[in-house]
Amino acid sequence: MKKFNHLTKEERDKIAVLKAQDLSTSQIGAELGRDKSTISRELRRNKKSNNGEYLSGKAEEIAKSRWSSRHKKERLKSPEIREYVEEKLKLGWSPELISGRLKIDKPGLSISHEAIYQYIYKKKRISLVFSEEA
Repeated sequence: MKKFNHLTKEERDKIAVLKAQDLSTSQIGAELGRDKSTISRELRRNKKSNNGEYLSGKAEEIAKSRWSSRHKKERLKSPEIREYVEEKLKLGWSPELISGRLKIDKPGLSISHEAIYQYIYKKKRISLVFSEEA
């Protein structure tokens, strides 16, 4: 199965140019090496100019905003748990050790090691996304 990749700013620019030349979604997809359904979805979801025209800059803003709002779920909601986890991660503790030890050190608080891994991966993913844009 092919890995899904989000459209880049450059691809959105090409879509805008090719769409302005009245190419079909199939033709645009072939030109970009993308499935026509990807192009169709992009045009449908991110066409927000007043006259219904596809503007690549605006589409990029909309897509980033959508991505950002979907990735705001906080894995470590409690500030007390988050501080504990971050402190122990800095000491090199594993998520399994942190999870088990939290119950002992702070009775009544708990977090799964899976939630800690998700927290770590989310922080890495966000830093990668924003470092690629620079």
